Amino acid sequence: MVRVNFRKNYGVEESRIYQFFKELGYEHIGSNNKSIRVEDKIIPTEVFVRKTKAGRYHLHLSFGYKYSGTEKYPQIKVFAHFDVIKVVHGREKHFADRMGKRDIGEIYKIGRKLKKEKLGFLEEKDQKCAHGTLETENKDKLMDYINKKKYKKYDKGKYRKELVDSQYTLSLFSQEKFIHVVCVYAKIIGYIHDLNKRMANAELNRIVKYVSSNKF
Repeated sequence: MVRVNFRKNYGVEESRIYQFFKELGYEHIGSNNKSIRVEDKIIPTEVFVRKTKAGRYHLHLSFGYKYSGTEKYPQIKVFAHFDVIKVVHGREKHFADRMGKRDIGEIYKIGRKLKKEKLGFLEEKDQKCAHGTLETENKDKLMDYINKKKYKKYDKGKYRKELVDSQYTLSLFSQEKFIHVVCVYAKIIGYIHDLNKRMANAELNRIVKYVSSNKF
């Protein structure tokens, strides 16, 4: 699963966003108030699905606001994953696609169309972050890595490691039996944060390698 933020343009009603996803072939199947958590905080979402030959895209949308300095702007937080559908012993089974490339490809497509319709846009940070999925049973090893690498917690589910002229940030959230990690790397030049997706992916790969190792 990936988690990204779309900035919603001012004056765009939520009903127009629902219609936008319907135009993309998505069906709104209801609300969910228990699936996605950041630590002990539940994130209520509206759930949309779009079926394909191989399975279905599954989106959780959370509408809210974000503060940037003194400005408050409308935001859509989107949690997305793809379910591969297979028939096992005569019964339909859903398997989460763990690769993430299909998820982020769908997000980019949604972002392009959202911008074209002048409804909003995918925020820059979410174009240059790395996404990973781990089993919940690996939470202790994940936290061990975070502590060993001297990440400091600065908010619920958020950790930062500051270097001389750059920083890594990790955002964690859980959904069912999975922990999802979003990693961002920024080169700090004065007041500018120059984001680098390659560096974010490299750190995420180190996390996955550590968690999957036998050492603890």
